[in-house]
Amino acid sequence: MKKIYEIGKILTGKFIDRPNRFIAEVELNQQVELCHVHDSGRIKELLFKDNLVGVKKATNLEKRRTSYDFVSARTPEGDEDVLLNSAYHRYISENLLNDFEISPFGKVDTIRAEVKNGESRLDFLLTKDSEKIWIEVKGVSLVENKTAKFPDAPSTRAQKHLKELIKIKESGERAAVVLLIFRDCNNFRPKFETDPKFCELFYLAIEKGVEIYPLQFRLENGNIYFIDKKIDILSQISLDKF
Repeated sequence: MKKIYEIGKILTGKFIDRPNRFIAEVELNQQVELCHVHDSGRIKELLFKDNLVGVKKATNLEKRRTSYDFVSARTPEGDEDVLLNSAYHRYISENLLNDFEISPFGKVDTIRAEVKNGESRLDFLLTKDSEKIWIEVKGVSLVENKTAKFPDAPSTRAQKHLKELIKIKESGERAAVVLLIFRDCNNFRPKFETDPKFCELFYLAIEKGVEIYPLQFRLENGNIYFIDKKIDILSQISLDKF
């Protein structure tokens, strides 16, 4: 387990409600506080009444209507706090890529963030020995029976990114998806029940040679840790049993 990013002090409260995708009501110190939710997923398996959640005091209060940022939620089993704030994904993945000992791409020459390619702006562009590596990062919080799944809501944006990565690979450059999985799991599969088109494109991307890296992380005491663990990607054929 290796520390990869420090979030800082996280306050514990109880989840009350999510009136819209951007706001959560949380009981904190016997008061109801409005918290900004930076995650477009449904997350219903973690956001249920009275579940323990983590929030962080906001700093730019004069520019916003919420005093806290939503950070995490406890699993129903009570054994993990799961990161649910996608604003941290950029920093986590950037630190990962800069740590050549644990990055799936090893030592690289340059790392650039938010680089436009075609109709999309992809998360990272690496160069390694004059070779370009285009990367899109996705955060995964849904895990059922030790199998991580994405997305938990239909995502035309995620579909668009896969299409772009396939085009990049077909042009002769490297393309990859890095999956930041924030709950303990053994396997990963696209959630075809939610987004069949993403599922189709996911396996097409693998067929075309797009690299897929499911990586395990853990939130503990306000820090994000990288867990060196092999996570298998279930084959398309194996999905027939679901």
